[in-house]
Amino acid sequence: MIDLRGRDVLSTHEWTKQELDQVLDLAFRLKARGDRAKTLEILKGKTLLLLFFRGSTRTRISFTAAMEHLGGMVQVPEPEGLRLSIEDKPGVGESLKDTAKVSDRYVDCVGIRLSGPIPDKNGVLRPGLGDAITKQYADFSAKPVINLACDMQHPTQAMADIMVMKESVGELKGRKLVAHWAYSPIVRHYTSTQADALIAATYGMDVTVAYPPGYDFDPDMEALIRAEAAKTGCRFEISHDLHKAVEGADFIFPRTWVSPDFYVHSREEELKRAARYRDWRLTEDLLKRTNQARFIHVMPFDRGNEVDDSIVDGPHSLVYDQAENLLHIRKAYLASILAEPSVLNSI
Repeated sequence: MIDLRGRDVLSTHEWTKQELDQVLDLAFRLKARGDRAKTLEILKGKTLLLLFFRGSTRTRISFTAAMEHLGGMVQVPEPEGLRLSIEDKPGVGESLKDTAKVSDRYVDCVGIRLSGPIPDKNGVLRPGLGDAITKQYADFSAKPVINLACDMQHPTQAMADIMVMKESVGELKGRKLVAHWAYSPIVRHYTSTQADALIAATYGMDVTVAYPPGYDFDPDMEALIRAEAAKTGCRFEISHDLHKAVEGADFIFPRTWVSPDFYVHSREEELKRAARYRDWRLTEDLLKRTNQARFIHVMPFDRGNEVDDSIVDGPHSLVYDQAENLLHIRKAYLASILAEPSVLNSI
């Protein structure tokens, strides 16, 4: 068994596949224990600090439950109630460095969620700043730091998505995942779509990302995905033809995300651009073009825009099992980075 104690969980590509497999195996074992996995007490006396700078439902609830099931304690202060400032300039509050150094004296692990657009010190929205701040906090902290979703990635969600796909079909190598832009008036970011494309490539899946012109992925993240695909020998494709892209898909993930221009134009302009592509959505007719694809989504999904109700509630949907797996994956991560390895062998 690989000793994973003290590791940060910032991105899946920073962990080897063997390490990811070990976390995944533990998650499956925890899930198989059912209610017996709620009273393990292996993290008794340890404290998890969760800092949510953006709203959360599943991440907040599942991480809290995961830590408590393992016998640990959770603190979830509201960021506006802290002195902490994520702006790197004088006169705005306590620095990230000072907060990290002090928190190290109180808690055993910190999770940070910076999933929306973050303004730089000049007040300008900048892509990737949430990711950069999360990594900066991890550099300052001696304790493990977990990315609870930044504007670029969502590693624990991506692992839960791999888990549900493995439950559905077994071996993933050679299977096809299509992640496609889908219309919604809700403004969301690349986060989970990029994270899923990255982890799917790590697991040898053929990945097609489909979107209308002008909705390109972050170039650095696209380069990471291509590198993972080259490493595992799978295909990574970008398509602007939704109907062609979904052909042969085993899994399909429809989700809206912003255009790169979002960072330089107004929200109103972003919504106006998205409205041109209302036909980019997962419908029953589109699903018929796939290989009886299973519908996955990180939630919340925009029923009636991103996806038809009949698909969400139909036999091809994995979304509620997928959401449940967040609990098991997050429990596995917390146990792996905080508990003695010898304890994990007995689970």
